Amino acid sequence: MSAENADGNVEQIREILFGGQMRDYERRFADLEERLTRNVEQISQRFENRLEQLDAYAKRELEKFSELMQQERSTREQGREQGVKELHDVSQRAESQYAELQERLGGEANDLRQRLQDNIEEMSSVIHNTEKQLSEGIAAETKKVADTSVRRDDLAALLSDIANRLTKDQ
Repeated sequence: MSAENADGNVEQIREILFGGQMRDYERRFADLEERLTRNVEQISQRFENRLEQLDAYAKRELEKFSELMQQERSTREQGREQGVKELHDVSQRAESQYAELQERLGGEANDLRQRLQDNIEEMSSVIHNTEKQLSEGIAAETKKVADTSVRRDDLAALLSDIANRLTKDQ
């Protein structure tokens, strides 16, 4: 017998002794491998499905967050624009009130200057009239005094003349 024949006989003996069990093991291993492959595919499919669901959920949440951020940005921009507008309005009102106050104060200052000028002119007129009246009064009193002084001289001359006559008559 040759080595090849011996190997073939060993194979036949093995087939007789273990053939049924070997086929059963091979079938079981094939079934097990098929179940493992199916399970791995199912798990892989479930994992992919869950990953897709998670990805979709993350995208939805990211979109919601992005929308909220956009709304917040828009709200802040509107608030900023409104604040700028209100600040501009307040600034214009303040400038208008300042100009009005300046105009009013300028008018009141002019009124005060005019009244002061009128008062000065009136006082000047009163002083001039008083000075004129005083001058006239002094002139009148001076004339009276002068007239009275002349009469005294005349009286003195008269009395002297009387005294001379009385002295001659005696």
